[in-house]
Amino acid sequence: MRARFALIAVVALALAPAHALAGTVAPPSPRVVNGIAGPSPEFDALVALGDRSRYRQLGMDRAQFCGGTLASPTLVITAAHCITDTTARSIVVGSYPDGELSSRSGRVVDVAAIKVHPDYRPDTQVGDIAVLTLAEPILGVTPLTPATAREARELAAAGAAVSVAGWGAVNHRDPWRYTSTYRIGRLVVFPASSCGGGEPYTIDGVEFAGYGPGAVKSRYMLCAEGVRGGEPVDSCVGDSGGPLVGGTGSDRRLVGVVSWGLNRCATTRGPGVYTRVSAFTDFLVSAGVPFTPNPTDEPLAPTITRVTSTTHSITVTMAPAGRGIAPDEYVASARDPRGDVTSCKVTAPPRPETARCTISGLVVAQEYAVSAIAISSGVPSLASDEQIVTPAGLPSRPRIIIAHAEPGGVAGFVVQNIRGNGSPLTDKRVRCTAPGHPSRSGIIREQGIALVSRLARGTTYSCVAVVTNAYGTATSTKARVTAR
Repeated sequence: MRARFALIAVVALALAPAHALAGTVAPPSPRVVNGIAGPSPEFDALVALGDRSRYRQLGMDRAQFCGGTLASPTLVITAAHCITDTTARSIVVGSYPDGELSSRSGRVVDVAAIKVHPDYRPDTQVGDIAVLTLAEPILGVTPLTPATAREARELAAAGAAVSVAGWGAVNHRDPWRYTSTYRIGRLVVFPASSCGGGEPYTIDGVEFAGYGPGAVKSRYMLCAEGVRGGEPVDSCVGDSGGPLVGGTGSDRRLVGVVSWGLNRCATTRGPGVYTRVSAFTDFLVSAGVPFTPNPTDEPLAPTITRVTSTTHSITVTMAPAGRGIAPDEYVASARDPRGDVTSCKVTAPPRPETARCTISGLVVAQEYAVSAIAISSGVPSLASDEQIVTPAGLPSRPRIIIAHAEPGGVAGFVVQNIRGNGSPLTDKRVRCTAPGHPSRSGIIREQGIALVSRLARGTTYSCVAVVTNAYGTATSTKARVTAR
């Protein structure tokens, strides 16, 4: 995260934390580097979070550690990592219409309560969002409405233009230099293939490295970076908790919250990462944040409960969310490494029944990122968590064409149709069973021949051929032999 008075390295991800309170430890964070000077009417709702004691002694320009967004006169949306190690009594929130932290025109108020997302994970930064309730309203400022899932489909789509603002660092690395007038960065949203898919992404001729699924959870996060004069534009240390804004005019919405980034800001090694606001509408509604339109009009993402495949297809089983509006239909999608998507659609049965559809025309042994959405009255949900699947189906069903008993308690078999369908067979054998006797088996070798020994003479056995690959097992029909 990117906090102003303390940074920690998130070693596993090579990240650096966002602005944190003095004397505390914060998670990964970012600032606006290579941005343009504010103020701008589009960021009227931007507020500064400051350490209360520092503010009283030194002023807000020395106390500010994170940003936030006024969602109503008394509610501020910020990052969870900014305030997990503090209390409401120890921080203040300031609104500065002229963008200057030392301005006498600013309005600074106390915080009455803090609500952090209950599933916030400091190690992964999933759920990095919180709501502050102010002790008194900040009036004369137009609040910024969070984006619903429907709005975010466009405003936070790959390639969409977005903007970020904050009082964070304006240089690339420690020792950080800060500005007392907020700066604005014009950014571009990265596609999921780069933000969680690991592929590079190019903006205005500048190529940025992407993050893989081990670093970014695209259902809960989005990535954004910009280019200005051939140089990367990025949020940085001190900008944590601040707004990522999409849309223009009356359609402007809060689409992201500054969350984390690498320990060098404005680098092509990876973009800034933002909490995806539309993934947390339930939490925001529970905290009293107003929405227009009401996010309860949108279905919640389904859960993929089972995925099976054949050589050229993937069958996806989807379960509805246990709450929210009931879906009309589901769409399952498979994205290949190039970013091409193949989908299937199915009508949703009554809850809580699951639905299943098959995505066909896929390439055997190629990895696909599989996800699903629910749709209600034409309104789509966010996507489910992705699963990586490689088409290579269950083995073909083998056939025993010869079963012959030999003297000495031995039976010989010839088996056909031994195929793994794109996935190597891990086991292939004939197994024979009889009541009251131990089961016996023999490996199917070249030309489909198997020998099963140590059978009890005079006993009739039921024998099947069994073949197994990574996706499951196929079994032949039974063949009977009487041991001699």
